[in-house]
Amino acid sequence: MIILIAFFSLIGLIIIHEFGHFILAKRFGVKVEEFGIFLPPRLIGKKIGETIYSLNLLPFGAFVKLYGEVD
Repeated sequence: MIILIAFFSLIGLIIIHEFGHFILAKRFGVKVEEFGIFLPPRLIGKKIGETIYSLNLLPFGAFVKLYGEVD
């Protein structure tokens, strides 16, 4: 049980961290192509403005894809 709590706590911290990247990119005018919770492949996604907000399959964190980033 402790391992599951630690795992989900770490995931939550990663999501908050990536959300910080997202907010700062928006504030400084950097185009954000995608903000994803968990890692691809994408399960669902919704495009609002220029950004795709997605929920992905692999529950190991989050990511922010900025304009001009190469995979």
